[in-house]
Amino acid sequence: MNSLVEVFVTSAEVLYVDYDLQFSSSLQNLEEIEYDKKFGKNLQVLQPSDDALDFVSQIASIKMRHGGVLILDSLNSLQNVIAGNFSDGESKIANQKSALLITILQQLSRFYSKSLLIVNVAKARQRFGKDHSTFWEKSLVGGRMIKFKSDIILFAKEVQAVHPKIEIRIERFGSDVVEKTGEETYVLSL
Repeated sequence: MNSLVEVFVTSAEVLYVDYDLQFSSSLQNLEEIEYDKKFGKNLQVLQPSDDALDFVSQIASIKMRHGGVLILDSLNSLQNVIAGNFSDGESKIANQKSALLITILQQLSRFYSKSLLIVNVAKARQRFGKDHSTFWEKSLVGGRMIKFKSDIILFAKEVQAVHPKIEIRIERFGSDVVEKTGEETYVLSL
């Protein structure tokens, strides 16, 4: 993620909402000179709490410019923070609260003409076939909600070869909630 943010900050402001704290902890290991060289003044990092009202007041107090990128890292961590110990009722509430927070981030992004990037690690869910067989299927945290709120979804995975590569699959969605209108795959050499 550091490399991606470094690319973004060269041309625009980046607001990084860090729920999983990995990015923030990697920044703490940088010397001030190295930090300034890589990120300059174009990076703002927010480490929000699990309280939705506190989050809204935190993000509303940030001075922002038009343009750039707003990154939520990650939807998985956001839902884990909200859900607590994962009882069925808390998972449903976590989905509702995270949908509300994503809507706030979408509106903020639109107002400030920012691109919104939401990091979401796919997880395996147990499924059952018509023949009662069991299989595992990768799915996004947030499922239908994230598809409903997305123009495109990028799936990235590292491909091990002689030279490391990243395979990116893009899914585009139409105006209907889950109607996929297209899919493309690209391979980037590192």
